[in-house]
Amino acid sequence: MQSKKRKLITEEIGITALYNRLSRDDGTESESNSIANQKKLLSQKAKELGLTNTRFYVDDGYTGTNFNRPSFQQMIEDIEMGYVTAVMVKDLSRLGRDYVSVGNYTDSYFPDHNVRFIAVNDGIDSDEGESEIAPFKNILNEMYARDISKKVRSSHRLRGNAGEPLSQPPYGYMKSPENKKKWIIDPESAAIVKRIFKMCVEGNGNETIARTLQEEKILNPMAYWQSKGLGRGGKKTQPNPYRWCKTTIQKILAQQEYCGDIINFKTYSKNFKNKTRLENPKENWVIFKDVHEPIIDRATFEQIQRLTAKTKRRAPKPNNATKSIFSDLLFCGDCHSKMRHHTNTINKDIHFFVCANNTVDYRGTCKSRHYVRADSVEQVVMLELRRMADFLRIDEDAFADLLAQKTNKELLKEQQQAEADLQKAVVRNDTVSKLYEKLYEDNAIGKVSDEWFMQLSHKYEMERLELKTKMTDLRKKLADMGSRQQERDNFIHAIRRFMEMDKLTAPLLRELIDHIDVYETEGVGKSRTQRIVIYYRFVGYIELPDNYFRKNYKADTRKGVAVEYIPTMSA
Repeated sequence: MQSKKRKLITEEIGITALYNRLSRDDGTESESNSIANQKKLLSQKAKELGLTNTRFYVDDGYTGTNFNRPSFQQMIEDIEMGYVTAVMVKDLSRLGRDYVSVGNYTDSYFPDHNVRFIAVNDGIDSDEGESEIAPFKNILNEMYARDISKKVRSSHRLRGNAGEPLSQPPYGYMKSPENKKKWIIDPESAAIVKRIFKMCVEGNGNETIARTLQEEKILNPMAYWQSKGLGRGGKKTQPNPYRWCKTTIQKILAQQEYCGDIINFKTYSKNFKNKTRLENPKENWVIFKDVHEPIIDRATFEQIQRLTAKTKRRAPKPNNATKSIFSDLLFCGDCHSKMRHHTNTINKDIHFFVCANNTVDYRGTCKSRHYVRADSVEQVVMLELRRMADFLRIDEDAFADLLAQKTNKELLKEQQQAEADLQKAVVRNDTVSKLYEKLYEDNAIGKVSDEWFMQLSHKYEMERLELKTKMTDLRKKLADMGSRQQERDNFIHAIRRFMEMDKLTAPLLRELIDHIDVYETEGVGKSRTQRIVIYYRFVGYIELPDNYFRKNYKADTRKGVAVEYIPTMSA
């Protein structure tokens, strides 16, 4: 076991990163810049220089103007961890085509991390000193990207003005197998589109339509496209594939393409470096009518637009609206969803919280609302903090010992779990990297089709990004665990400041409390009670000794209901 661990460490340290990148923007250079040729060249050069511990980092299909590429970011993460001692690329353009960013990496980042940088075809090797030609090469590479962008934009404009659809077909359509530039009706999803319009005409609101589709377990557009193996932009992390948002319904009802029209230039980007799509004013749209078979007749569509135009949107809350000091601190004790803050529509002085995942107010899964008034929570928290302050005042040493025992026990448990999770993530990340390389090789020799390669490579890239985020969070969590003693002192200091205050404040609450679990009311009539459990920052739930003020608290702010705080986990 020990030798296996030592071997793993040896393999991770002293890596020569062979970075390969290819994008569609490379045009006529694509053959010489192919991933296979880059790998062959870099492997040969590494061998000549005696660099044996090599690892490939491959970004196939990623532009050089954006450095948010999965393999490049993985390489940077490995550099941060101290694994990489050298980075080798075919030429500077493979690293990127933004001369400011490339210069920052070659002139500052790599030297600061003691990483040797080699650009083979440009004759650059940081071990041989600074290269005077490198800045000019970077400027030329960016100029090339700028020129390509102009040509692509010009072609895009010509195709758009000629009536060729520039976007993916909306939900309800698909590309024709015979002509990819033509949209045809997708019978399965088109039936849902027709139903949405029909329900709207019958007087159903967007929320009602969304709720109906969810209850009937109809896949939402993103889940439907994924089930068909179609890659589309947008949020892909929705845990419930049958959950429809009212904004999705609103967008479908406003989509003129269902009348058979093509609408181009709805969005635009500012320049070739900024890929963010911005809304284009309607006067800049280019509309071609009756291009493909309609799903909705024009008369019905226009009727829907008149109906929705009359719909009054809910007025936004004024900027001076009072926000509860307990917002973002209360959670459902059963489903652990966040509690949402509301104000009574009749009596504006009554503020309350309900579970955001309940089935009564929202389309959730939690069976109960877990209603609790904000003033009830405030009374309970005030009483509990006073009880803790009394304990600190009477026996400070015993209070400090209790916190130390609590944090040491919890810290060890947390640390062991975090280390185990990190090891699993590192192993899985390495496995995914090898799977990606094997997939690329199988695709290159024809064992895996291009379509299957694109689907699996996208899946692996997304998993690596998730693993990267997870590993970063876990490493930060482990690093933060070393400051727990100072955190305990800060906690005691915050309790002391509470002793000097007449009322609770949001900053003090966030300094003391991590979260509060609220459970559903129990019992009937005036004997109804509700359990609230407070979890403090750094120490979690604190159960004071039996001989220190062991009692329950009741807050009678809601007529007929006593909110009872029970200071034991077993209750």
